Amino acid sequence: MRAQVRKTTLHDPADPSHPAPSGSRSRAARRRARVRTRLVVGVLLTGVAVLGAAMPAVLGAMEDYDTARRLHERAQVAEGAAALSHLAADERDALVAAVAAGNPGAARDEDELAHVDGEVARLDGALDQQASAALAGLPAARELAHSDEATPQATFDAYTVIVQALDGFLRATVHATPQDASDPAAEALPDLARAVDASSATRGLLLAALAGPGEQRELTTLAQRQRVREEAALADFTAVAGPGAAGAYEHALSGGEAEAAAGLLLVLTDAPVLSPEDHALDETQVHDALLDRTRLQRGVLTTLADEYTDRVRSLRDGELLDLTLVGGVALAALLLGVGVSMQTARSLTRPLAAVRLGTGRVAADPTGQEPVRYSGRNDEFAEVVASVNALHARALSLHQHATEAAQQAAVIAQDTGGLRAERDRLLAEQNELHARLAALHGAVHGMFAHHAQRLLILTGEQLAVIEGLESQETDPDRLAVLFTVDHLAARMRRHGENLLLLAGAEPPQQLNEPMPLIDVARAAVSEIERYELVETAPAPPPVWITGVAARDLSHLLAELLDNATAYSPTGARVRLTGRWADGELLMTVEDEGHGLGQERLAELNARIADPVTPPPGAASAPEAGMGIGMGLYTVARLAARHGLRCWLRSRPTGGTVAEVAVPAHLVEDVTEPYPTHGTAPTLPVREPGGTGPVPIPDARAAEHARAAEHTEHARAADTAPRFHPQPPPAHAITDSGLPRRTRGVPTPFDDPTAGRTPAVDPEELRRRLGGFQRGARDGHRDAAQAAGRYPGDFRDSAATGEEMPS
Repeated sequence: MRAQVRKTTLHDPADPSHPAPSGSRSRAARRRARVRTRLVVGVLLTGVAVLGAAMPAVLGAMEDYDTARRLHERAQVAEGAAALSHLAADERDALVAAVAAGNPGAARDEDELAHVDGEVARLDGALDQQASAALAGLPAARELAHSDEATPQATFDAYTVIVQALDGFLRATVHATPQDASDPAAEALPDLARAVDASSATRGLLLAALAGPGEQRELTTLAQRQRVREEAALADFTAVAGPGAAGAYEHALSGGEAEAAAGLLLVLTDAPVLSPEDHALDETQVHDALLDRTRLQRGVLTTLADEYTDRVRSLRDGELLDLTLVGGVALAALLLGVGVSMQTARSLTRPLAAVRLGTGRVAADPTGQEPVRYSGRNDEFAEVVASVNALHARALSLHQHATEAAQQAAVIAQDTGGLRAERDRLLAEQNELHARLAALHGAVHGMFAHHAQRLLILTGEQLAVIEGLESQETDPDRLAVLFTVDHLAARMRRHGENLLLLAGAEPPQQLNEPMPLIDVARAAVSEIERYELVETAPAPPPVWITGVAARDLSHLLAELLDNATAYSPTGARVRLTGRWADGELLMTVEDEGHGLGQERLAELNARIADPVTPPPGAASAPEAGMGIGMGLYTVARLAARHGLRCWLRSRPTGGTVAEVAVPAHLVEDVTEPYPTHGTAPTLPVREPGGTGPVPIPDARAAEHARAAEHTEHARAADTAPRFHPQPPPAHAITDSGLPRRTRGVPTPFDDPTAGRTPAVDPEELRRRLGGFQRGARDGHRDAAQAAGRYPGDFRDSAATGEEMPS
């Protein structure tokens, strides 16, 4: 990444020798974004932010103004509704008196009716539903008053509904007034309207009673009720209106005419019936006095209603002023924010344009253009211009140096022509040597693998000859010697196949049919030097190993067993077992030696896990006492061939444990136990306290018998190496290449049966001591027959012209 950045930094964008890729140019064009566009977006976002911040206040002010405006309009309508209620009350009082006198037509005044109808038409759309419904019944009330069935009470009730509905609109309007626009006088308006209505009704009912003959009990009783209603409403008005409005009402009704009218009301409503003295009163005088009193009350109501309307108007004007102020402040904030943002954007775009044009000019021709000139303020843009000019000066200097260097290079090129020719010659010679070395390396490996194959062929022939001699030999000593030679040939065959593996040859063709795991284990034991120390108790699981992995698994276990038995003390055992663990078959080789340190174990496990890196030279390893030989390298190569995992670990009670994990796909499980007779025969096991099942007449045969007693795999004892008490150096290498561990000090082996020379049966000795050879030999023969060729062959036999043994 650092080199790439440096490259893009040093390259001149205007230099045609370094063109940018078309794909990069197209991607850069697609991703290009102008600073001016981002600044415009910033200005717009600033305006939107200011509007968003001011919008709640503006909307609140608009809502308050709209409420005040609608309240003012409603107050005006309520004022008109109060005037209309007075007209309706006057029409009601006149009709009630006319109906009581028996002449309804006398009260019909077309001008008054037209005036009332005009007011109704003007207010009809502005009133609420209840008042509008009541006004809709006005024509019916008029028809009722002029009908033959009309009565004063019915006419009074029909008109009273209309009057009270109009007064109710006034009451609703006053109650809808906010607290900041309301006062006691406004709150008392409904009570005064109710008192004025009761006063007008009392006047009309009393005039109707005086117009009729007799006591007029019903009309007089209604008049008394309306009188009581008026007094109650005035009491409520006085209690709510406050001193100012109450004093204005008292002052308006404090004259002589008002007092005279009050006296007439007292006289006419002192009893539920009219007395002759009441009838003796002048109706015109009574009408005028009561009408003047009602007009005075209506004047006070109109005055207070006008004041209420003015107050509501002032509230509306105040809300309008607040709305104007809030809107003005919001607009000013918007203009200020947008203006400041635009000015800031212009202060960035102008110097940015100057810097962009100047730097582009210099970048197009660094050596031929003048430096960038910048006359703005001393800010970051000035620093950028200074840096660009410094780069421009540096480019000029480098251009001069490059010109001088080119001239010097031209001179040097003339002198170095011979050196280049010599270098080319040496490179050609080096390539030729490399090719010859590679060919020689391949030839050496091919010869190495070829000779290993020939050794395997000879070993196979040797085993066939030994097998024939064993079948015909009857002398126990010579038969034991033949078994020893047979065992050595089997070990030579294993090492020959390992040589093919290390030579890099293709793996030999394996069995097509699976092999029992116990046969694989027995074949591994039969291919090691000290097989008499190995025991396979408990027996491994009754499973079968696939044919492609059976032979390699046997060789791998043989390498581990060879290392474990070579450095086990006298009398110790090496246990080869198997078990299932986490879905894998885990084979374990466990010895009782002194073991290895943790650092050495970690080093060896790392080398086992690396099948690529070869080990150090075998010649230097014994001298140094360290390193790893070909044995573990062979284990690593065999494990890598089939995906096996192998590792070493310390044994808690002393010694080392080697474990091999066989994947489940290389194992075939079976339900039946191992057969008692197979490729590897069942061998006799030494009984505790016994001396061996087969007596041998001489000392050497007795020695073989004693060796068979100490292992479950009967073998000739003279094939095992002799032990010496001197321990080898730490971490030495065995002959097989496996890591050498400290061998336990052997103890003298006392033979309690050394003096006995019992008779021996050659056939019994052949059966006991030849089990492994026959089992391993039969297994190799079966593998060769199934594969169609000898397992050690790594290439087509037709190509070599040699016949493979069966």
